[in-house]
Amino acid sequence: MKRQEWSEEQLEQLLKQLPSVKDKQTAKDIFQSIQYKRQINKKSRSWITPAVATVAALLIFALISPFIFQNFTTNKESSMDMSTAKISEETATIENDSANDNKMAEANSKQGSNQEQNTLANTHLKRDKKETFVASEHDAEEIITVGFTDPQAQNIIPISLEANEKKEKLEQIEEVNPETYIDELGPISYELSKTDILETDNPEEINIEYNGEPNVKSSSHDMLYQNAIIETFRWLDYKNAKLYTNEKEGIEFGQTGHKKDLVVKKETKKAYFLYQFDEDTLKLLVPSPDPYDSVDSAFEAMKKGLEERSLKPTIMNNITTIKVNENGDMLEIEFNQGVEFENSEPTIIMFESILLTAKEFGYKTVQFNGINIDKVGVMDVTKPIEVPYSPNPIEGN
Repeated sequence: MKRQEWSEEQLEQLLKQLPSVKDKQTAKDIFQSIQYKRQINKKSRSWITPAVATVAALLIFALISPFIFQNFTTNKESSMDMSTAKISEETATIENDSANDNKMAEANSKQGSNQEQNTLANTHLKRDKKETFVASEHDAEEIITVGFTDPQAQNIIPISLEANEKKEKLEQIEEVNPETYIDELGPISYELSKTDILETDNPEEINIEYNGEPNVKSSSHDMLYQNAIIETFRWLDYKNAKLYTNEKEGIEFGQTGHKKDLVVKKETKKAYFLYQFDEDTLKLLVPSPDPYDSVDSAFEAMKKGLEERSLKPTIMNNITTIKVNENGDMLEIEFNQGVEFENSEPTIIMFESILLTAKEFGYKTVQFNGINIDKVGVMDVTKPIEVPYSPNPIEGN
């Protein structure tokens, strides 16, 4: 359909044909209406500007808030880290102090334990790894030798004690207390504990007065008491003991009867064996209860020991033969070929027990031949060795 086009004249004619419209508002109403619209528009403009500013501020805050939050968090975390680090440092310090205290306590305890162990080790070293089991002739004036009895009342054990220079030796022999030496020797008794000892005008004779119960009448104490007298006084070069009981002459012995005198032999022709009560006590060289016919037979016995008396062999089991040759006061010893000797405790015990046994048979020196070492304990085995003064020196009196 073709669009109709209107001319200005046609439009004007059409408008004239429209009904008339009259505004009933007065001039005052129109003025108030205009004023009201202006106030509305003003209020709208005054609200929009702050709103836009607020929105802009929010946008800006939204943009910068992550950085603020991050810095805040970082600072907070940093502060917390510093606090934590400080607490950790303080805790570590406390722990370190505690650890140091524990370490010090542990170290002190360990040191104390080590000292205790070292003390025990040194004690065992003195007891079990001695360089010598005998006293030399040079020590004769500084010691006294007494005969103790073992707990089985089988053996007389000679022990060399330090002498007190301020007292006479006979007085010290009377005052010997065996309980003083139990830790070192084991249970022992002293047969002469109830005995008075008096000198006589004869320097080779001693008076022995028994003041105890008459237990020497029993067979078990008969020989023990006599051997204790011999073993104690032969080292002081006495040759005879005059016997008394409660100021009466003689002592009644169960096996050998009434005796007024007892011969004290310096050379008993006895062999030496090893005695030890237990592992915590000293190893001791002890003479046999009975004499032997010859030094050869004594050495043979020393290879075997006396098990029934708890006396162990002193000659090592790798020694099958011992050749002896008497050369005046010197005894020459040669062991079987091929034996390798060491400077050890068993070797020391063997050599010194041989020296003591040689002394019991009257020899003054011993020469060991064919030895592959020069020193055994304190002995120079390249030359003749002087026999000892007495066995088993221990400290204290």
